[in-house]
Amino acid sequence: MAALNETRNAIHNESSGITSQGLLLKSGGSGGELTDGVTDLAIGVSAAESSRDAAGAIEGAGGTVAVYPLDGIVYVKCEAIAVGDADFGIPLYVGATDGFVSSSSSNSAKKVGHLFMHGVAISAGDLVPMACIGAGL
Repeated sequence: MAALNETRNAIHNESSGITSQGLLLKSGGSGGELTDGVTDLAIGVSAAESSRDAAGAIEGAGGTVAVYPLDGIVYVKCEAIAVGDADFGIPLYVGATDGFVSSSSSNSAKKVGHLFMHGVAISAGDLVPMACIGAGL
């Protein structure tokens, strides 16, 4: 039996590849894609960059990426949150920035988890610990 925190490899559809760990992914027509709208249904988080070709360049669409399930605590890329708003346990939503989470629920953003840190300003692109609420919720 596999542990829930193990990654699984997935084919991705991103022409520029998956360039970082901590990016939210959704299901696409023939592989995973970065979330790119606040109402997207996130299904996992990239564990690292996607695969590289023989020359060392990140592979585009058709490459593979290791994906963590939305379970437990995962580190995700976050849009900026001011220090006074970055309280432990605040809800996190699919963000407007490709693959990022946000503290904004505007435009019916899908909730993906809760912030699991406290008391520091978060700059756009920071990795933050998120307690997941699970895929599809």
